[in-house]
Amino acid sequence: MVDQRLSIPRYWRRMPQYYRLEGVQCAKCGRIYYPPRAVCECGSREFKPYQLPTVGKLINYTILYSVPAEFEKMKPLIIGVVDLGGIKVVGQIVDCMNPEKLNPGMEVEVVFRMVKMDGTYGLINYGYKFRPIENC
Repeated sequence: MVDQRLSIPRYWRRMPQYYRLEGVQCAKCGRIYYPPRAVCECGSREFKPYQLPTVGKLINYTILYSVPAEFEKMKPLIIGVVDLGGIKVVGQIVDCMNPEKLNPGMEVEVVFRMVKMDGTYGLINYGYKFRPIENC
């Protein structure tokens, strides 16, 4: 069985995508990938960093009332799919006291927040989440 915990070195290598929503763009055909990948559909291995937009549209969402113990304090957990300029990203929707006011198509912005704390190593994982631009 593979250990699913995120090691500190692996976490540091992934900071650009976790902290800045940084993907890659193929130098040959221009396709954009998030998360980054090693080989483009066109076969190229040459990429340059690509900063995803910080504002997007909520495509859909779900509300989780039963969550793993490490996310218990965040209940209910709202997970959404957001379109950031043609790139679809999954993330937590925060700062929404009335989830019934969420609607597909509403604008959300990227915010930087604590994701979870790894009790084994004491590593606090930070990353992106989404917040509705309109009060929710």
